Amino acid sequence: MPQLVNAARSVLFLLAGLLIVLALAALAEANATESSLDRHSGFPGPLPSAAHAAAVQTSVAQTGMFWSVIYAALALVLAVRFGKGGNTLRIGTIFYGAWLCVIGCFALALTADVAPTATVIAAVVELASGALLIVLMVQKEGITWFSTPRH
Repeated sequence: MPQLVNAARSVLFLLAGLLIVLALAALAEANATESSLDRHSGFPGPLPSAAHAAAVQTSVAQTGMFWSVIYAALALVLAVRFGKGGNTLRIGTIFYGAWLCVIGCFALALTADVAPTATVIAAVVELASGALLIVLMVQKEGITWFSTPRH
């Protein structure tokens, strides 16, 4: 397996692990915010808007965790299948990288002001790793590796 292909495989494994860790961190951060507001719910003041913001943050974190687990599972499936090769796997990895770039951009644009810090970090990681996967998969070594028939 060429170095660039092995690097792409490593990126997929690291991305899967990092997405799971960041999803759990976002959920923990959102739950901590919500529980801190629950302690102060008996005091008068501008807490209804803060409680609403905490509920939105928790909802964004839960949705992000759900999708992060799905994207992590897909990254693991792609990484495990690298040994068998095949041009379809290369094209699928390029598509996955492009999809990560798209969702990373949308996540940053739409939820950066209300999302937990870990969710924003996950969006940046998705954007960077998506671009890296695309670059690694379109190199000549990768095209040659995935075009070679294996039995």
